[in-house]
Amino acid sequence: MKLLTAIAVAALSLPFGANAFAQSNPSGLTRAEVMAQLQQAQAEGLVPAPNNDYPPTAAEIARNRELYAIQHHTDGAGAVNTAGVPAADAGSASN
Repeated sequence: MKLLTAIAVAALSLPFGANAFAQSNPSGLTRAEVMAQLQQAQAEGLVPAPNNDYPPTAAEIARNRELYAIQHHTDGAGAVNTAGVPAADAGSASN
């Protein structure tokens, strides 16, 4: 009788256990959306930021924008001036 009860409990618990291991996407973002957000953050100069310089300084953001423009062969027209200093000048001022 104990064997029959154990089998019944196991059979009834299978559907509930399967839901526990089902993958879910709590953020609601797709991989493509996350990759687009990451690329946008890189273009804005927010990534990469060293661990000891977070949040990144205005000079670091300007330098990252300049490096992104060089790596991706863009003219930097989308770069925003930071604190009244053009992006190209802010990167050279920090060195």
